[in-house]
Amino acid sequence: MPVGVISGSEACSCLRDPRFHITPSGALYILDVVTDDGNWNYRCLTRHRYTGETRQSNSARLTVTEPINSEPTILDGFDRREVMVSHRVELPCKAMGYPAPKYRWLKDNSPLERDSRFRQLSTGLLIENVRPSDAGSYVCEVWNSLGNAAMVGQLQVKQPLKVVVSPHTLKSSVGSQVSLSCMVTGSDKYELSWYRNGEMIYREKGANQETLVMDGMVKSDGGVYQCFARKGKMSAQDFAQVILEDGTPKILSAFSERMVNLNEPVSLVCNVKGTPRPAVTWTLDEEAITDLGHYRMGQMVTPEGHVLSYLNVSHAKVNDSGIYRCSCNNSAGVVSYQARINVRGPANIRDMKNLTAIAGRDAYIHCRVVGYPYYSIKWFKNSDLLPFNHRQRAFENNGTLKLSNVQKSADEGEYTCRVQVHPDLEISKSLHVTVKEPPHIQPFEVQGYSIGQRVLIPCVVISGDYPIYFTWQKDSRPIPANLSVTIDNNEFSSLLRIANLSSVHNGNYTCIAHNEAAAVEHQSQLIVKVPPSFVVQPMDQDGIYGKAVVLKCSARGNPRPTIVWKHSRGKGVPQFQPILLNSGSRIQLLENGSLLIKHVLQEDSGYYLCKVSNDVGTDISKSMYFTVKKVCSSASCRVLREQQRRP
Repeated sequence: MPVGVISGSEACSCLRDPRFHITPSGALYILDVVTDDGNWNYRCLTRHRYTGETRQSNSARLTVTEPINSEPTILDGFDRREVMVSHRVELPCKAMGYPAPKYRWLKDNSPLERDSRFRQLSTGLLIENVRPSDAGSYVCEVWNSLGNAAMVGQLQVKQPLKVVVSPHTLKSSVGSQVSLSCMVTGSDKYELSWYRNGEMIYREKGANQETLVMDGMVKSDGGVYQCFARKGKMSAQDFAQVILEDGTPKILSAFSERMVNLNEPVSLVCNVKGTPRPAVTWTLDEEAITDLGHYRMGQMVTPEGHVLSYLNVSHAKVNDSGIYRCSCNNSAGVVSYQARINVRGPANIRDMKNLTAIAGRDAYIHCRVVGYPYYSIKWFKNSDLLPFNHRQRAFENNGTLKLSNVQKSADEGEYTCRVQVHPDLEISKSLHVTVKEPPHIQPFEVQGYSIGQRVLIPCVVISGDYPIYFTWQKDSRPIPANLSVTIDNNEFSSLLRIANLSSVHNGNYTCIAHNEAAAVEHQSQLIVKVPPSFVVQPMDQDGIYGKAVVLKCSARGNPRPTIVWKHSRGKGVPQFQPILLNSGSRIQLLENGSLLIKHVLQEDSGYYLCKVSNDVGTDISKSMYFTVKKVCSSASCRVLREQQRRP
């Protein structure tokens, strides 16, 4: 315990005679005892360095007699001492005997080597600037002409924790995996913590080396990473800087639109870069191309780390016409490029599959034409040429039809693509568009409720195709069964019921409705009002005059309770008055509701009342009594003696 001494008695005097020696453990040695030393009572007075609490030992008397021949007896020794490397340590060894004993020290059963760092004192062995090699077993031997004695103790030298993070600077890319190593020396057991830009991200009790591995890095993951090691009062840290560059794939060069003849070879190349190295896939008119038949795919990596992906067609056929796309993706993102390759030959239209569109969204219908040449591509709906309204757009160059903000009544039906091959020849193919309407939830809001009440939350779908399926979530997760929540579903609504509301029901409730078209959701927050209750109740306390003190009182509830303190001086019947709390004043209200008195005065004694309210239920309060104690101060721990009169 950190201590100092106090004394208010004029009959007391501090021991300043060099014959008196106080050890770090509080023992008092008196060297070269004289008769006058027996005329005093000896007391030890201590004061706690932080709280000011004082304690005083019982008085002790020293009986001084004429010397009597005796063999040595060790009065003070040690079993074990710990010291930090480069610090100083005193190994106590003090013996009593007559004639005065002689001393010798051994380390690991061998006499101490000459070293200016070792000094034998009257109270033991002092070692300056301790080294790791000083650890070991120490023996203190004492002897005189009548006998001898010995004491054995262990000295453990502790090294400060040291942390090394590697690599010290790491450059990587968005989406990549990053690994940092933290090497700790100085202890086998410690607590390890990782911080990113000052925020803790990982903690573990571990061995001498820890590795932090992070996958799928995003831009915000860049910055300074610190590794902290802690053991007891020791701590150490080191840091590394992680620099994340944009590793999103980029297409540096690619093939262009062209026309080829039948049976002519075709080679398409995409030159891409990215980190991690991107994977490249190929499609023709949205269909994946496999490395079979007359298609050959491959890739190579350039010295710069770029990927050259190629697609070779050995003998081009009419059906090889179309839009070729190379798609490049890695963990940082996706990018693609496309261009049309036309193969001369009889024009035709690829088979078209029926399409399901979602009401309210955009839809694209593709007419894939193979062969070349041809004159035009036109779209019709029920024999009407498109577009015939503002939501329709036909791209004649590639045969795509766009329907914006799809409407079931207007856009559902049969669509025909007609290709004019030459003035006397027209070909066509058709498909059917079915429009599905997603659910539309009528917005709902949950009002505030109090504990014990009953709650009904309705989720009603006012439009959308059947069948409709419902699920509920609380705080973005499935609702646990132990919350005692009941859900009733019918064909277009779902009711969530809570029969007995409690604080565990606080949260955001989400109704999810889905059908074949889409899934939609609506969320509302349920706030459960909870009356106030004490977390920490006020209890009678003591305080030191002139020091700071905290009168504890904290409470919980919803809304967050308001805490008001009142004071009544003296020990009589309490007459509580509000405490005025101003910014910068001597008395302040802490965030948790406790009362801080920065500098205790005598007038602060008396009764204190902590009142808690939040407009839910009944207010609560609790009183306490605060006692102010006065103490004197002194700089250090001293042993005092009090002179006694002889009768």
